[in-house]
Amino acid sequence: MDSFNIQLNNHETGVTRRDEDVFIVRLPEKTIYLEKRQDNEGANHWFEQGKDNETTLTASIGAAIETWLAKNNS
Repeated sequence: MDSFNIQLNNHETGVTRRDEDVFIVRLPEKTIYLEKRQDNEGANHWFEQGKDNETTLTASIGAAIETWLAKNNS
């Protein structure tokens, strides 16, 4: 599992990649499992595992993860 930090609301937030599309995100108030899913058009959406809706928070975290991965996995 890869571990890295992302910037979220001007704070460094720890992330661990559990598998290809699941990330463990350590927020100050709780730890969440974030899952990346693609829709039928290929767009990525980010869901807290076990839930079926993308929120502003999960979308922001997902965007930060995607940015980190793009910069560090090229």
